[in-house]
Amino acid sequence: MSKKITMAKRPAMSSAAGTAFLLGPAFVLCSIFIFIPAVLAIVGSFYEFSLTSPERRFVAFANYTRAAADPIFWLALRNNLIIVVGSIVLQVGFGTVLAAILDRGLPKGSTFFRTVIFAPMVVSSVAVAVIWLIILDPNIGALNALVKATGLSPPTLGWLGDPDLAIWMLLIVAAWQYTGFMMVLILAGLQAVPKDLYEAAALDGARGVRAFRHITLPAIRNVLLVSVLITTIGGIKVFDLIYATTQGGPADATQVMGTYIYRQAFTLNNMGYANALSVVLLVLAVLLGVLQLKASRRT
Repeated sequence: MSKKITMAKRPAMSSAAGTAFLLGPAFVLCSIFIFIPAVLAIVGSFYEFSLTSPERRFVAFANYTRAAADPIFWLALRNNLIIVVGSIVLQVGFGTVLAAILDRGLPKGSTFFRTVIFAPMVVSSVAVAVIWLIILDPNIGALNALVKATGLSPPTLGWLGDPDLAIWMLLIVAAWQYTGFMMVLILAGLQAVPKDLYEAAALDGARGVRAFRHITLPAIRNVLLVSVLITTIGGIKVFDLIYATTQGGPADATQVMGTYIYRQAFTLNNMGYANALSVVLLVLAVLLGVLQLKASRRT
């Protein structure tokens, strides 16, 4: 009897050891690059210090109250939310439409168009920024030439020089780069929908847009939620595209949390305040992620 109990315990112990062995490296890497830096940022947010001085002064919640009274912080936060919502509408919206066209509306050449649309995704954000800086240049840019050819007048301050226009142009640039990725992700979900559903729906008279609305969208709901989650995370942590194009200008019109944290930390040397802003951004990202994960489990 004791031998049977021992034999029953061994598989369980070996299974636990195997799980720990497989998860151990990932846990160590996450601890080094995610958990420990997050804890240090939270602790550092209660201090006032800089990179050039070893002195630290405990200020409790002063950095957070400073953020609450900082108009640039609220502007950067608003711009992040604009980018999140705009990216979901443009990237996920157009990605869904393009995926539907490639899945059922384009009998030939779908592989070619899929490759062309996805191509900007493999280009680095800095390279994308340089390409679009040339396109949007007020002197030699192709967009200005196109607008003038149609008889219209381009913006006087330039596409990225106008504070009322710059953030929306950056949304278009981001959509140009990432819509292809959303398209491929959603296309994979579309191709997993059983074709029998469409055949049965056709017998009932549901074709085209009607079939897409009542069959396709409910079938790929989880894929769409994952796409929205990925886009939301990207919109919250956006930095490289903004920094390489406008660096938060003009007049902080395109300032986002990532660029503002960078400015406070490495330009103004306010590391404590930068840590507090990072914690606020972390909390916002976690809250949005949890809300979307809860929404995905309601199916």
